Amino acid sequence: MLEKLRHAVFLVIEKLLRWCISPKLRAALLRMFGASVGRNVRVAECQFINLRMGFSNLRLDDDVYVGPGCLIDLEGAVLLGKGVTLSPRVQIITHDDPGAYHKSPLLATFPKKAYTTQVGTYSWIGVGSTVISGATIGDFVVVGAMTLVKADLSSKGVYVGVPARRIRSVDVP
Repeated sequence: MLEKLRHAVFLVIEKLLRWCISPKLRAALLRMFGASVGRNVRVAECQFINLRMGFSNLRLDDDVYVGPGCLIDLEGAVLLGKGVTLSPRVQIITHDDPGAYHKSPLLATFPKKAYTTQVGTYSWIGVGSTVISGATIGDFVVVGAMTLVKADLSSKGVYVGVPARRIRSVDVP
């Protein structure tokens, strides 16, 4: 019972965070509610789901920007490195679950699993892209709009498509 009450409190907090009009204040509130949040972080109005662990699975390093309309699944850990930019409507998913809540028979073949999903320093995820559970995106990566990231992406590259494929390198100093 206590676990359900705790989860309900986090759901209410998540709804209240959406009403906060300042991205910097929203970042500060996330820190206050258990997320690890660095300096100069801005979080636009977005949605956090699977708050069983509250916001403790969220780590935003310095200079991170989370754009409006993003959906971030906190069943597993989400780690956004320094200078990461999530454009509007990016989805980050951290778990696979065919229906554990209602005990789906598919669980025998596809058990529920939670993963860490990580985006490296100074990476930029384009509008409407989806990062699937367990993917690791390297440093200095550009993910084009509407791209599906379902595997690890090497550093210093531009990736586009469904699924993501490398189309060129990125030269950074």
